[in-house]
Amino acid sequence: MRHSGALQRVSMIVWAVLPFLIALLSVMIYVVPLTIGGMTIPMPLLPFMVIYYWSMTRPEFMPAPAIFLTGLFQDVLTGGPVGLWAMVYLLSTAIISTQTEVLAGRGRSALWAGFALAMVIASGLAWFIARIALGGAPSVGRLGTEMLITLLIYPLLGQLFALVQRATIQARRLTVNSTMANF
Repeated sequence: MRHSGALQRVSMIVWAVLPFLIALLSVMIYVVPLTIGGMTIPMPLLPFMVIYYWSMTRPEFMPAPAIFLTGLFQDVLTGGPVGLWAMVYLLSTAIISTQTEVLAGRGRSALWAGFALAMVIASGLAWFIARIALGGAPSVGRLGTEMLITLLIYPLLGQLFALVQRATIQARRLTVNSTMANF
C-alpha cells in the first residue's frame, strides 16, 4: 500500500507540472524554423499560447516562476536578449490576469478575445523591450505576422489545452478517490 500512495503523489506532481512541461516543449517547437518554398515562415508564439491558457484557466499550474523559466528558456534558445521573453510573458500575464474574473465562465469566444488582447499587449511589450535592449526597432512586419498567425491558431490549440486540462482534472479525481479508498 505504501508504494501505491507514493505513486499517487508522484502522479499528482506530474499532472501539476504538465502545463509547464508543455510550455517548455512549445518553446522547442517555436524555435524550429518553418520553411516553405525557400521562405522562412514566422512560427506562432506557441509558448505564449500555453502560458495564457493555463494562466487564465488554472493559474496554480502556471505560476510566475514557471512563466519566467519558460521565457528565459526561449531567450536562450532564440539567442535574443536574455530576459526579454521572460519579462514580456510575466508583464503581459500580470496585466491580463486582472481580467480573469471578467473572462471567467464566458466561454471560448471570451477566452479568445482575452487572448487577442493579451497578444497585442505581449507583442507591444516585446517590440518596446527589444527596441531598448537592441538599440534599434525590431521588424514590425515579422512581429505582426507572428501575432496574426498566433491569433489564428490559438482557438485550435486552446481546444487541445482544454482536453489536457480535462485529463488532468480526471486524473486528480482518480488519484484522490483511490487515495481515500486506501485509508
